[in-house]
Amino acid sequence: MNKIILAILTIFAVISCNDNKLSKKNEIGKDEWTKITTEKKTIKNITYFFPSEIDFKRRNSAIKECQQSIEENLKLIEETKFDNKFDIEILRSREEMLKYGGMAAQGLALPESDVMFTLLKDGKNSPIKHELMHMITMYKWGNPSISSTWMNEGLATYSAGTCFEYSLEEIYKYFIQSEKLISTEKLATDFYGNPDMIAYTQSAFICKFLIDNYGISKFKKLWKSGYEKFKEIYGFDSKTLENTITEFINKKYPKDINFDWEKFNKGC
Repeated sequence: MNKIILAILTIFAVISCNDNKLSKKNEIGKDEWTKITTEKKTIKNITYFFPSEIDFKRRNSAIKECQQSIEENLKLIEETKFDNKFDIEILRSREEMLKYGGMAAQGLALPESDVMFTLLKDGKNSPIKHELMHMITMYKWGNPSISSTWMNEGLATYSAGTCFEYSLEEIYKYFIQSEKLISTEKLATDFYGNPDMIAYTQSAFICKFLIDNYGISKFKKLWKSGYEKFKEIYGFDSKTLENTITEFINKKYPKDINFDWEKFNKGC
C-alpha cells in the first residue's frame, strides 16, 4: 500500500515539476522586449552613431558641432592635420554612459579604444567640444603624465568655455577673494581629489594663461614631461606662476566681484 502511495506521489511530483518548467518557459516567452536601434554615418575619419529616434536635423547639427569643434580645438593648440579614425557614439542618458563608459558623466573620451561617448545637449551645456579636445590632444601628444591631468582637464574646459555668465578670469577672481584657490602643486598631485568646480575652472584659466603668455610649445612639453619639470621648462616655479596670475587678475579686477557661488557650485 505504501509503495502505491509513493508511486502516486512521485507521478504528481514529476507532473508538477514539468508544469513549473512550462510555466517559466511561457513567462520568458511573454517578456516584453524593447527594440533599441542605432544608425551610423561615416564622414571622413569619424563614424557617428545615433539612436534612431533622434531626427535627421538634430543629427546634422550635432555632426556640424563636432566638425566645428575639431577645427577650433586644432587652432587653439596650433595643430592642423587630424585624421585618426574613431567613433562618436551619442547616448541617451547618464545611465547609458555608466553602462558603456563606466562613468555617469555627460561625455567620455577613450582614444585608446578609438571611441568617444557623449550626450546631446544644446549651447554652452554641450560636452562635445570638451571631449573632442581630449581625443585630439591624446591622439596628438599621447596620454599626459599623471601629474599633467590638470592640464588635460583644464585645456578641455578652456576650449569649451563655461556654461555660466562669468568669464574664466572672473571665476578666478572669485576664487582669490573667497580664498578658494587650490595650489598648483595640489592640482598636479591629486587633481580629482579637489572640488570639481574649482579644480576644472581654475586649471582652465591656468592653461589659458600659460598658452597666451608663454606659447603652446612649452605647454606641450610640460604635458608630456609632467609637473615635476615645470621649473625646468618655464624658468620659474609654480608658486611664482600663482603670484603672477594673482597680480594679473587683481590688476584687472581691483575690487571684489559679485558672484553666485551656490549656483556656480551646482555645475551645468
